[in-house]
Amino acid sequence: MEPSRAPDCHGGPLARQLVAPLLRREAVGSTHHVLTFELDRPLEAEPGQFAMVRGAAWGSSPFLPRPMSLLEAGKTPSILVKVVGEGTRRLATASPGELFTFHAPLGRGWSPCPADRTPVLVAGGVGVCPLLFLARSLASLGREPIALYGGRTACELPLDGALGRVAELRIATEDGSSGETGLVTRLLEQVLRDTNGRVKAFVCGPRRMMAAVAGMCRDAGALCEVSLEAVMGCGFGACLGCAVPRAGGGYLYACSQGPCVDGFAVDWGR
Repeated sequence: MEPSRAPDCHGGPLARQLVAPLLRREAVGSTHHVLTFELDRPLEAEPGQFAMVRGAAWGSSPFLPRPMSLLEAGKTPSILVKVVGEGTRRLATASPGELFTFHAPLGRGWSPCPADRTPVLVAGGVGVCPLLFLARSLASLGREPIALYGGRTACELPLDGALGRVAELRIATEDGSSGETGLVTRLLEQVLRDTNGRVKAFVCGPRRMMAAVAGMCRDAGALCEVSLEAVMGCGFGACLGCAVPRAGGGYLYACSQGPCVDGFAVDWGR
């Protein structure tokens, strides 16, 4: 089907809205699934950008599409789904050949890592999605990043194997079922000490984790960029539903000004 085009807000690839069939669905544990779609021509997207995804036959429930970080682009773009509600349940039970509306690429991706800084990816749970895309991109350029991946249990680290193939992977779980026992910020403390803060942290995960990482990076003189997670209705700045408090007042909108923003630009206390 011929796609419609959204305005190019950032000078990057134009967003396309199209109908695409599901190529395959792969279960990762009991609550996570990787969905891969098949496009007529490659999707050009940058690491950190996202898609708004909805089943073409869903009818009126659920009504809104779901914002999903891209794991990769090209002719077979993929997303990771964790079952948390009706929309993600329907995504996680979809069958190959089922049609989906797929609006992408949306938002601002990650900015480059300076040559004099070590790229450090800090992921919590499903926050690994935009970071895996980034890790693959960095590895293709010969810059293997350090990846710090944390969750409450090993079951909450669904893409640890894929991440470990393109990054120097270090894991922390709160229950000690994989890697070090404790929070992922414990791993970051060691990296900041070892590098004297000469890193750029790319961060995605629970809000409290991202706030803690931003504070640690500020104290260490490190750079920090985060991928904002917020409820979205449209994905391109029309509904204004994804407002995040901005440091100094006002708001950032995760879909149009993000999702990837300077970690120090967010007011984590509000």
